[in-house]
Amino acid sequence: MTITFKKKASYIRDLQDWEKVGNPKSSVQWKPGRSSMEMAKFALSNSFEAAIKKVLDECNIKEQNFVCEPEAKTSLGKGFNKGGCRNHDLLMIGEDCIIGVEAKVSESFDKDIDKVLEEQTPKYTNKSDTRAYKLIEYLWRKDNIPNVGYQLFTSVRGTLVASEENNFKKCILLVIVFKGNVKEESDYEKNITRNNKHFNEYISGIGANDEGYISRMVNNQKIGCWIKKLEITISDQYSF
Repeated sequence: MTITFKKKASYIRDLQDWEKVGNPKSSVQWKPGRSSMEMAKFALSNSFEAAIKKVLDECNIKEQNFVCEPEAKTSLGKGFNKGGCRNHDLLMIGEDCIIGVEAKVSESFDKDIDKVLEEQTPKYTNKSDTRAYKLIEYLWRKDNIPNVGYQLFTSVRGTLVASEENNFKKCILLVIVFKGNVKEESDYEKNITRNNKHFNEYISGIGANDEGYISRMVNNQKIGCWIKKLEITISDQYSF
């Protein structure tokens, strides 16, 4: 398996290339121990290929070559585009599979989607026209309005759409959580507990099976998606 990193025509071979071409979101995040830099370091390490092989194996998807783009913009597709595109921390395009990667230390999955729904509603004649409502209707399988992170909805929808646009029928949304030698803020443990709760409630609420698998239609094409979380411990070496 070969994993290549590039942004447009520029190949990324080291951390300096990633910082220059990968467009980290801000200087606050681009520092040791936070997700943006740690994701870059991990992706460029020898351990990344083994981690991806592990995830592919769990999803019963063949090993394959990937071309990967940091901070890749993806559409949410027809009917969801008001509000613009979204950014994946890393978008991996394989031979028959897309992997959308979201990296975390203790950062949230954005605002809760019920709060986003409240914020978006005044901008539209009908609540059902908002992006948040459409995402809930598309992905959620329970009767309640969820109060889990908005990013979980946009990242899965964006990964599904990227898969359809590449004429693939399967994809993975991979949440990578870094532990160990990371930068811990004062509310670190509280934030980790919140993220775990949101992730588990999301998996349950979208009706995923024990492997984290769902299927949804995108432009009349049925796409299968596995939602996975991989915890990476940073010490002298990576372990997972």
